[in-house]
Amino acid sequence: MTTPVVAIFLAKPGAEEKLEILFRGVIASTLEEEGCISYQLNRDLDQPRRFVWTEEWESREHLDKHAAAPHITAVLTEISDLVESAEVIPLRKVDGGAA
Repeated sequence: MTTPVVAIFLAKPGAEEKLEILFRGVIASTLEEEGCISYQLNRDLDQPRRFVWTEEWESREHLDKHAAAPHITAVLTEISDLVESAEVIPLRKVDGGAA
């Protein structure tokens, strides 16, 4: 069974564009990671400070490897001053198609 993930980051006021640039910088590398099925960056239409990642991994182990990947640990360090709050939610798919 695959592991879907939703990750929600709220940018500090005025940090939205810089945060988006940093986030965009990890997409290509992540899509090449073993076990990555999908990895999409989204921005809330009504609250543009809110960034929502939607991801799907072949397994929880692949997700854990991703979280420890150098490009991810580096970007998390870089964004620490730009983010007001963050939540990463690994999920268990219950039913339905691709998200």
